Amino acid sequence: MRLIALFGALLLIVAAFFQGDDSSEEWFAIEKVEIQGDLEYTTHAALESEYVAFLGRSLLSVSLSEVLSSVLSSEWVQSAEIRKVWPNTLQILVHEHTPLAYWRNGQLISTSADIISPRRVPELPLTHLHGPEDASDIVLEQFGLVSQVLSSSTLKVSVLTLEPRGAWRITFANGIEVKLGRDDILERLQRFIAVYESDLSGRMGLIDSVDARYPHGVAVSWKENK
Repeated sequence: MRLIALFGALLLIVAAFFQGDDSSEEWFAIEKVEIQGDLEYTTHAALESEYVAFLGRSLLSVSLSEVLSSVLSSEWVQSAEIRKVWPNTLQILVHEHTPLAYWRNGQLISTSADIISPRRVPELPLTHLHGPEDASDIVLEQFGLVSQVLSSSTLKVSVLTLEPRGAWRITFANGIEVKLGRDDILERLQRFIAVYESDLSGRMGLIDSVDARYPHGVAVSWKENK
């Protein structure tokens, strides 16, 4: 079936060639941009509306690299495959970014470590990562290490922050904030987990914050009037 379609397209191209350049442009003018792929954070219609500039152009002259460059500029598109479907269709198979965490204010980090800046930020049950603008790779790597350490505990990271001077701070989903400082972050985190599981987990409502920057223990700041 594909061979038949290809043969038919070749016949049209040959016929257009003998008719002249103007005829070939008209015969193969793009009438439809077809978006394919499973989409969750954007829609087929929204993407089609972004690529209307290709309508009316000839499949013979439009380059796949040009189309790909335009497609990849869309905020939710991670990668894409472009096909010319003769005689008048441009087919685009889209692979979306998958959000992994929120980054700073109004951005997302994808599972491929790309920074996404969508016009509308979706509400998702994701960890918030904060740090200097150019430190997304460092924060993301630390988040992965922290997640591994926490994998056997019930604690879930709500916010992970890299402060301007290089100190780390975690706010857990249960509301506890833990200061980890600049050095030995994972060791200090493991020390906190041990103290949390043995002494603190039953007194969550009384704890204001925890300072784990000590060499052999943690300091607990208790809420006043409790």
